[in-house]
Amino acid sequence: MPDYAYTARDSAGQKVSGTLSAATEREVLGILSGRSLFPVEVKATKASAAPGANLRVRGQVMAIVYSQLAALLRGGVPMLKSLSVLREQTSNKNLKAILDEVYHRVEDGSTLGDAMARFPRAFNEMAVNMVRAGGEGGFLEDALDRVASFTEQQEDLKGRTISAMVYPLLLGTAGTIVVTVLVVFFVPKFAVMFERLRERGELPWATELLLWISESARSPVVVFLVVPSIIVLGFFLYLRFQTPEGRRTADYVRIKIPMAGPIFLSFAVARFCRVLGTLLHNGVPILKAIEIRREASGN
Repeated sequence: MPDYAYTARDSAGQKVSGTLSAATEREVLGILSGRSLFPVEVKATKASAAPGANLRVRGQVMAIVYSQLAALLRGGVPMLKSLSVLREQTSNKNLKAILDEVYHRVEDGSTLGDAMARFPRAFNEMAVNMVRAGGEGGFLEDALDRVASFTEQQEDLKGRTISAMVYPLLLGTAGTIVVTVLVVFFVPKFAVMFERLRERGELPWATELLLWISESARSPVVVFLVVPSIIVLGFFLYLRFQTPEGRRTADYVRIKIPMAGPIFLSFAVARFCRVLGTLLHNGVPILKAIEIRREASGN
């Protein structure tokens, strides 16, 4: 989450300055209002990167962490002691570094949600906001359990989806390689055999097309001009799809693909509804919950 530097005045008219971490400027204004401060100026600043902020931890590992932390807290173990236990027992170096930094931030007075927000590649936005809501509403253990359960479900669905796609992708890749090798190297060796049929006009159109593709694929124009042009075009399209407008176009095309499009759309809607319901169930305000899911719906 970004940091916002603010300048405000209290009820006595005294000038107060500081920094807050929030998702939007409107959220900063709400926090200041809750503190009886009148905002004079609010500016976004570059958030200071926490040590290990770019470290990534697999979702399955994080699900175990959430579940274990909930069990420790429910058993009466203090927050700092719970984080220390998790930090000492993990064998994952990335997770150990992250938990160490979270421990020190909580020790310095930060909430667990704010400390987790410093590591977006380990704790996703949904988990951070559910933990914040649980901490404020007094149901942190239940929130952690729900985050653990949801993370396990997401990882299980992701694993099954990848497993289902491996075989078709493998067949498609192998088929493409085999056909390319046949067209480029083997079809030309049989061209002479079909020459007489071509002269008599008895060569089928499909064979004519195959011979033309083979000759074109071996042409210097294709090798030195067309192929590099396709690579450059693909690179520029990739850069284009990294922009919000490009991603929107790509997602629109994806849901319009015959047969596959409705599946992509159903996945996006199901993901949105499932997480939105979880966030609302854990006390996250509806506008904040919709904002979170808007960015993470996958489309």
